[in-house]
Amino acid sequence: MSVQYLAIIVESTFDPSAVTKEMWESAMTAHTAFAAAVETAGGMALKTAGLQHEGAFTVTPPRDGRPAVVTDGPFAEAREVNHGMYLLELPDDAPIRELAAAIPSGGHVEIYPLAHDADYPV
Repeated sequence: MSVQYLAIIVESTFDPSAVTKEMWESAMTAHTAFAAAVETAGGMALKTAGLQHEGAFTVTPPRDGRPAVVTDGPFAEAREVNHGMYLLELPDDAPIRELAAAIPSGGHVEIYPLAHDADYPV
């Protein structure tokens, strides 16, 4: 049996234009090594993506029966933002904590197991 996880990379804010070619190549090498570690553990990265800068996102707050109000960011002065994600599928006995710790990040990684229909019996 396998388990799917969403890994969200949370890092300090930074100016994307300050990223050099060498910094980018180093980061991609580290992410390639992480993907190899996932495969070694018997899993796979179903999807991975970096997120655009914090000024590019949108929020829809709770509506409480009212029409949706959509607001473009940035919303507040923040030190950390979500910078990327992995959607991982791993064997249920895979060492998810050790793998998560190997995700290249200048901050921390949040791991969420995905819920499936079986998690919500009707």
